[in-house]
This record gives sequence, structure tokens and C-alpha cells, in this order.
Amino acid sequence: MDILRFILVDAECKRLNCSHQQFSPGDFIKTAGEDFSEVMILSKGAVSIESVGRSGRVLEVDRFEAPEIIFPCVTFSDDPIIDVDLIASTEVEIILIRRDVFFDYLWEDKERAIAFFGYLGRQFSRIVKRLSEVILSDLREKVANYLLQLYENQKSHVIRMPHTREELARRFGATRPSISRVFSGLSEEGIIDIKRSEVRIINLEALKAIAEGS
Repeated sequence: MDILRFILVDAECKRLNCSHQQFSPGDFIKTAGEDFSEVMILSKGAVSIESVGRSGRVLEVDRFEAPEIIFPCVTFSDDPIIDVDLIASTEVEIILIRRDVFFDYLWEDKERAIAFFGYLGRQFSRIVKRLSEVILSDLREKVANYLLQLYENQKSHVIRMPHTREELARRFGATRPSISRVFSGLSEEGIIDIKRSEVRIINLEALKAIAEGS
């Protein structure tokens, strides 16, 4: 059962007392700290999920495209407060359904409930994968800045590494495999060349661009 397409049928939506909201590109649909206790179904358009980091830089954490239920795990949690901003990327239509009405609707039909929980699992897996990508991207910036600092201190394109991978992992609050993946990626892109405890910077401008989040 395609739970989303089933709900979006006009007759079902009417039975669930759905309400509709329209948004234009750039409109804030929800902001961090707002209540998120209604089921929000993106029936048209695309929504950007953004977060503001400590440095003030805005980061797109994820992007939802219709049809999609937006963060149902938050809606059905004990504390349904959203911690990110939801911004319309295109012309957007949102369908709202009261949480208790939606919950009762699921339990009317076992197959419907199973389909919804399967949907939750797939969405959760996708979001976790996306967050891993974001974290790794942030780690690339940290490693790039670290290498540039060594480059400036040692005044050479060939850098002697004063820290082991384990020490760098602790320094950046990451795992050793994540650190290794970042270094391997930079090497595969032709930005650096690694030989044991030495790193040769091949493309300084590209390294600077990564450090700046470009």
C-alpha cells in the first residue's frame, strides 16, 4: 500500500478533515522551536530543511519533495518541537491533519498501519544517511583548515603531520575511519598526496575553498 497516495485521495482527505496551506518560494513554513504536533504532508513542491550552525552559517540539512510526510517522528514524539527551519524551495502546498485523527486513521486498518511504519523506517534511514553526509562535509572543512594551519606554520607545501589519525579523531570529535575517509577523499580528488606522516598539498586553492565551505 502506498500510504501517501492513499491519503491524498480527495475522499480520504475530506474524511480526515484536512486543511491546506500554500507557500511561495522563500517562505518560512516552520521555524526552529515551533510546535510540530500536526501531521504535515507535502503534497506539492519542495521544502528545504535548514539549520544555523554556531558560526552563523546556514546549512541545508535535507530537502523534501512531494509527496512526503515531513518529520512524522517529531509529530508523534512526546515533545513535538522542531529544531530546524522549513523553507519553501518552490511553490508549495501542505496538507495538515490533526495528530489524533491521523493516529485513529492508522489503527482502523492493520495493512495501513504496517505501511506507515514501513514508510517511517525508510524515511529515517534516508535522513540518517543524509546527516552522515553533512557531518562528513563539516569534517572536511575542519581537516582542510587544520592542513592550512600546518601549511602556514611550516611554510611548506610538504607538511609533517604532528598528530596521528587517532589524535585527530579526538581533536575533531569524530571516528578514526571518518578521518581516514576524509584524507582518502582529498587524495583521490588530487588535492593532497599522503606518504605516511607527510602530506603534500597539490592544490592549495581547492583546499582553501573546502576550508571556507565552498
